[in-house]
Amino acid sequence: MLALIQDDIAADAGESLRESMRPLAEPRHRGAQLLLNIWREREAAGGFTIGRDIPSRSVARIMHNLMVYEPVEKDGAVADLRVRVAGDTLRFRFGCSPAGKRMSQIFSREEFESHIETLREVIAAGTPIVLNSEMSRGLVIEQRLEVVLLPVWNAQHTERWVLVGIFYFD
Repeated sequence: MLALIQDDIAADAGESLRESMRPLAEPRHRGAQLLLNIWREREAAGGFTIGRDIPSRSVARIMHNLMVYEPVEKDGAVADLRVRVAGDTLRFRFGCSPAGKRMSQIFSREEFESHIETLREVIAAGTPIVLNSEMSRGLVIEQRLEVVLLPVWNAQHTERWVLVGIFYFD
């Protein structure tokens, strides 16, 4: 029996890493809960704003988990998003700092198309989305994380950007 399990694991190791996501009503990770609660407080007080609320003391302990996307429009629609801020944890996720890069440069075409649709929804609806993500290779789950997607205001309060929190489970 042990030999069969080891053979399955060895076969799985040769497979590519794939991500599956499912929506959650509320986050379970403490860092994700903290971020969503801060966002809700700031939204109720006029809106979570880049430059005032991030960076700030309220998000200092989770700043390494955060990324800010600025929409890049083409013909009046969000065609891509540029990473304006990227915490240190994002190096783990992407293998390098994504700061300054466009989303289309850090994801495969298929992942980009899927992710940009979700981010467009966050911007258009003005509501948060919480996702559970599992990174697996075959039957083996290698990473579990929660992703919090939040609409935020740019510093001038003229455009909605997206704040992303990525929180890994141990």
